[in-house]
Amino acid sequence: MKEKSFIVTVFEEHKKDSWSDKEMFEEMLELVVSSGCEVSGDILLKVKRVNPACFIGKGQVDKVGEAARLNKCDVIVFSRELSPTQQQNIEEIAGIKIIDRTQLILDIFARHAKGVEGKLQVELAQLTYLLPRLKGKGVLLSRLGGGIGTRGPGEKKLEVDRRRIRKRIDKLNDELYQVKKRRQSLRERRLRSEVPSIALVGYTNAGKTTLLNQITKSNQISSGSMFTTLDPVSRGYYLPGRQKAIFLDTVGFLNELPHHLIEAFKATLEEIVDTSLILLVLDISHPMAKKREAAVHNVLDQIGVKDKHVITVLNKADQISTQNKDILKIKYPNGVFVSALKCEGINILIDEIKNQLYSYESWLEMYLPDNKKHVLNLLNQDKIVSCIPKSGGVYFKARVNLATRELFYQGLSV
Repeated sequence: MKEKSFIVTVFEEHKKDSWSDKEMFEEMLELVVSSGCEVSGDILLKVKRVNPACFIGKGQVDKVGEAARLNKCDVIVFSRELSPTQQQNIEEIAGIKIIDRTQLILDIFARHAKGVEGKLQVELAQLTYLLPRLKGKGVLLSRLGGGIGTRGPGEKKLEVDRRRIRKRIDKLNDELYQVKKRRQSLRERRLRSEVPSIALVGYTNAGKTTLLNQITKSNQISSGSMFTTLDPVSRGYYLPGRQKAIFLDTVGFLNELPHHLIEAFKATLEEIVDTSLILLVLDISHPMAKKREAAVHNVLDQIGVKDKHVITVLNKADQISTQNKDILKIKYPNGVFVSALKCEGINILIDEIKNQLYSYESWLEMYLPDNKKHVLNLLNQDKIVSCIPKSGGVYFKARVNLATRELFYQGLSV
């Protein structure tokens, strides 16, 4: 049976937020549904300043608790991250389980993590979140009374739990460090083999995995829920001119993605830093597409992505009108309209990727029979490193860019 949830959207009046209260609520609604919870009620609260004890005012807490009980809810979900003390105080007053936005996101991550690396990263994020909250959770067990000599068995258990969690965090950090080293080794191998890598980045549920499946003809699981892809996915693909490229699918971004989630997923996100090209995938049919794009750029800035060639992919273009498409062409003059689900615009996107990588150079080594030696004239002679006569032909090695490579193979086919 699904848990019944009550959503509390808190809008801080003093905080300069580009998202409206309605937009924050709609995202919270999407997150709660993705977690598998049933939404039985909601409330919007505006606060002039944050209450250190309960985040919101005590009267507001009473109001939330009463509304949640009337709707027979099992859990109250806050749209903001709460401190351990705030979470405990609200729970005591309302008498219903309280979770905040970060805990909700972690729950969705845990549901979708399938691979070893994804599970490691999610567990690290969960334990990092849980550790400071053990103090609040253990208070009821920690004291039998006041004063010296009244320390109870609960306090010992709490300290044991803390120590175990710290040890587990250290172990997870060590394991993720090994993952980071392996990923770095793979990236270096790609660079040595001169295979360009193309990262798909975007807001969660923008259609990155569906686009990856269409381009590379793979069958990665995609769905309409948030954070379907947590484990890093790479797929090979041959661009025109038989230039191999690697497409990398990444975890979806979110507005104000909690910092320790970014830290936990750094081993995966660092893949983006070393890529040759970024495909920034936008769900252009979404009314908050522009704000979501800004949230993606914010995360890219946090992980140190700079000076990268970016192609803006305007996905779900089949869901917008011709009039809106004309407006978007002005806003995104270099954007590529696609519908990953209907496989529309994929060839145009591939052409744009090819254009962006035209200057990407790699080695071309081949044996040419005598009747095809004329094709060598298509290559810049300064780029031909060696040309060794063989029986009935010649074996050559040359440094070529993608544009020249494509012309060369076209000449061979004539």
